[in-house]
Amino acid sequence: MALETIYKTVNDNGEYSCGDIGISADEWFQLLKHPDAKPYFDTLCCFLREYNHAATCTAVAKKNGKTYEHYNAKVFNFARWVQKKLNRFQVLNTDGKETFWCIPMQKGWDTDEGFKWQLRDELVEALQYYLMKALILRFRESKQLKEFDESYKWELLDITEGKGVLDIIKNLQGKIQGQTVNLVDNARVNGVMSYLWNKKPDMLTATGEHLFDESKPIDERIATFKDEMKSICPGDWKNFANDERTASALLMCRYPVRYTTYKDEVYQLVCRYFGFNKRDVGKKFSHFMEIIDRFAADFGEKIQEVIMPHISQYRNKPLNLAVQTVFWCMRDYMKSKIIPNKDEEPMPQPKKYKKYIELLQETHNLVLTGAPGTGKTYMARAIAEEMGAEIKFVQFHPSYDYTDFVEGLRPIDKGDEQMSFKRRDGVFKKFCKDAIMALQEDNLVDEDTIVTENETISTSFDEAYDMLINELKETKKELTFERPRSDAFRVTVREDSKLRINGLSITKEKVKSFYDKTNTDNFYAKHCELIINYLREYYHLDVGQNPVQPKVESVVIKHKPFVFIIDEINRGEASKIFGELFFAIDPGYRGQKDILVQTQYQNLVPEDDVFADGFYVPENVYILATMNDIDRSVESMDFAMRRRFTWHEIVPDDTEAMLDELPRAEEAKETMHRLNNAIAESDGLGAAYMIGPAYFLKLKDNGGDFEKLWKMNIQPLLKEYLRGFRKTEEILDKFSKAYFGNNQETVTDSPLLEDEN
Repeated sequence: MALETIYKTVNDNGEYSCGDIGISADEWFQLLKHPDAKPYFDTLCCFLREYNHAATCTAVAKKNGKTYEHYNAKVFNFARWVQKKLNRFQVLNTDGKETFWCIPMQKGWDTDEGFKWQLRDELVEALQYYLMKALILRFRESKQLKEFDESYKWELLDITEGKGVLDIIKNLQGKIQGQTVNLVDNARVNGVMSYLWNKKPDMLTATGEHLFDESKPIDERIATFKDEMKSICPGDWKNFANDERTASALLMCRYPVRYTTYKDEVYQLVCRYFGFNKRDVGKKFSHFMEIIDRFAADFGEKIQEVIMPHISQYRNKPLNLAVQTVFWCMRDYMKSKIIPNKDEEPMPQPKKYKKYIELLQETHNLVLTGAPGTGKTYMARAIAEEMGAEIKFVQFHPSYDYTDFVEGLRPIDKGDEQMSFKRRDGVFKKFCKDAIMALQEDNLVDEDTIVTENETISTSFDEAYDMLINELKETKKELTFERPRSDAFRVTVREDSKLRINGLSITKEKVKSFYDKTNTDNFYAKHCELIINYLREYYHLDVGQNPVQPKVESVVIKHKPFVFIIDEINRGEASKIFGELFFAIDPGYRGQKDILVQTQYQNLVPEDDVFADGFYVPENVYILATMNDIDRSVESMDFAMRRRFTWHEIVPDDTEAMLDELPRAEEAKETMHRLNNAIAESDGLGAAYMIGPAYFLKLKDNGGDFEKLWKMNIQPLLKEYLRGFRKTEEILDKFSKAYFGNNQETVTDSPLLEDEN
């Protein structure tokens, strides 16, 4: 097949471009869906989320944590893959050699930070379309509408249909289905609206009608609404209930087909997730509606099908509200998919819980044991947060059972005082479904390699070298190579395409002689070896022709961890709660889809359910539990569960960092250490009864009064520990002296708990 040649052009303004290359947004989308495009997706999203979808590799690297070379290679290899995949055009540089960056980028220009490139509009549209499909997929599978209980918004539209300004405002302040209507900032808006509704109803009505006047542009009406609301409120008021969020709620109730509710938090998040440039205050709502309308045109009916079981009874079912609801419900998901911007986020701190994270990752099931107050629950949450995990927290208790945890029959109100029962997933089973959905989103996972073993494209030396020369010319960058026990050296390119190494020139033939192993003793030997390895790593130089093995890494997919925290695991009856899941949670069977557990209600699981054939725990689910090892219920722990968990004791010293937030942190730590040393040395108690830092956190609430902490919290606990002991008062006196040290006389002002005789 003859290839169409497209030449790069540089216009008078210095913009580098090859013009239209004939790839439509739909064709870009089909390319993005291909499995071979997966390694490049995150990098393309990094450029997508830059202002105007344009950035240098240096800027992207600074914000997203990997090297300039990583992003440079990703874009380059993606462009080269697209060219070979389509096999219908070739992009040539002005010197007649093949170039690739202009395939995904519509133009580029030189800046002080390096060469800046801008994504093609069609590729931007395809990326946004792809991200929206992923969002809807996650929304459908996670059943977020039911969880967030958003159906009241559709009922609000039915209630306010055909109503005037005052009636709309009244319903925006009330409750629907027992839930407060939160489409406006209730804390600030309700008071203002109530005042105007009672004191100035005519003025409030006129202001609302001006907002509803569709003969004027929406931005103009928003500005007028702000001014008029301010003018009819008392002059000394600081809040006038005149923001875009309030205006959007009013507009939605009057014109539900044209407008939907707005919140700045959601708008900001949507812009960043999809790569839209944010607008100024006063123009945000209109921009939000542009985004909503665009996605409603392509996806509105699809979303409507997903949520129809929850809204079928309502008259008004606008597609824009369906799209807005997806954005609202999926806020946390969008945040998790946005790569942190290092200009906006704090630099990552050293991991405080690294050893616990490694232990949990290795074993999958971990129980933190220790005395009450040692901060086990605090630590469990901190470990999961440090892992960047999705977290679900439950606390076991004597009445907790299989229905709560796995699945069971739940009553359903059918209306007219009729009841029925329906199988519902328990909290753990639902959590596992969410984790499986995260695993299935293949194109949106993080991957930490640049060159992979399964790349199908390889290049000859001439191809790889020429690509390096073109890239150095286009990006106007230099390469820096580190050498063991030697100074680093810099590589740039000359106009005649020769490489310059620390100011000295070297030809292509010279480098190739080292690649062919025909030259081994020259001054440039080590320099050329590093350059050749660079060609292997970033330009897929054919390793079969070269005896020097390249550095090639396998793709390692880092799936988002899901940590299920069970607080006080020993307080529930394990066999009753876990049932047949003892087998499924075993670390040796994690993620084994061919070894499925038939749950007690398996015959009622629908065919389209991910667990239709049986239950399993995915490999990205970790169970992190806590247990008070002096609790009387410890002895009832099921051995079958015990052997499937790893047990790690937490002592007060492990969690004393909790006290760093106290004004007298060091004094609190020293007091805790003195007291615990005394407890550990006591016959009948020992280290298992030491007082944890959670008790000393109460100093924050009691004004730092150590004596009050002793009398109100610690002394009563120690008395409970000593119940039935002989010489209780003597032991308490010993503990009191240890607690107060040399700063205060002993404080033991209560009678003996037991007769010492």
